[in-house]
Amino acid sequence: MMLTFEDIIEAHKRIKGYILRTPLLRVPALDKKLGCKVYLKPENLQFTGSFKLRGATNRLLVLSDEQKKNGVVCASSGNHAQGVACAAQRLGIDAVIVMPTNCNPVKLNGAKQFGATVILEGVLSSEREAKADEFSEKELKTLIHPYDDIYVRAGQGTIGIEILEDEPELDFVVVPIGGGGLISGVSTAVKTINPQIKVIGVEPEGARRYGVSREAGKPIWLKSVNTIADGTRTDHANDMSFLIIENFVDELVSVDDESIILAMKESVSTAKLISEPSSVMVIAAAMNGKLSVKPDDKVCFVISGGNNDLSLLSEVIKS
Repeated sequence: MMLTFEDIIEAHKRIKGYILRTPLLRVPALDKKLGCKVYLKPENLQFTGSFKLRGATNRLLVLSDEQKKNGVVCASSGNHAQGVACAAQRLGIDAVIVMPTNCNPVKLNGAKQFGATVILEGVLSSEREAKADEFSEKELKTLIHPYDDIYVRAGQGTIGIEILEDEPELDFVVVPIGGGGLISGVSTAVKTINPQIKVIGVEPEGARRYGVSREAGKPIWLKSVNTIADGTRTDHANDMSFLIIENFVDELVSVDDESIILAMKESVSTAKLISEPSSVMVIAAAMNGKLSVKPDDKVCFVISGGNNDLSLLSEVIKS
């Protein structure tokens, strides 16, 4: 099913009492370095430290009584895991989470602390997705996909509504891309409300599944992924996310790991925000001059999460 703006409006009403309406921060201290008037949407301040709580909550709230009784299962590199675990705990639903063996320990502990059963499986998204599918089939648990689900996409799209409620006169919205659910929802909301706003997606150079897919004219699978941005380690482009991106996203750019590290330091030192590698890709793109923005442009950068591997964050700050 194609995501509609009406789906996002309904999600906005549905999850209102369960999520934090994060502020839109005007950060003049970053203007010169990023080349525009900077606004940050800090989803790192969300209850689970990531935007993923929105989509997970919206999906679980529409489960039938029988589905709630049987429980849910999801595959995730970490932030969706915490979102599902948190929403499930609040609603009294059993949750099984399949995470990669190389997952961020902070995200792993977060999922466990919300009471979920965690299983570690492989390092590729396709490996953990296969394990989650197995649980869904054998134990009749409802699969809560991190992005290939209309309710999940709609939940993420509520970010777009909030951004434009706070600043209707934006010129650009810049969004990090992992599996594609966040940019699918945000771009649908933003372009429906104001088609003149340009939406730019940012990927890591080590996992350019949508950039390569756009070049090929169809969704593709990557042979491998290699990036510090653990929340973006997805090895394939999703069909529906690809279609939405083609319809609503004006431009796709990519950044390397070195730029991501520099952006993490900038986020801490200048914006005073603790942001994880996947989320600061948007800042890295601007610092590298990869965005076609001007000094007077109002640009919103979506900071998707702040669940850092603390040992990595310590190394980055010391470097």
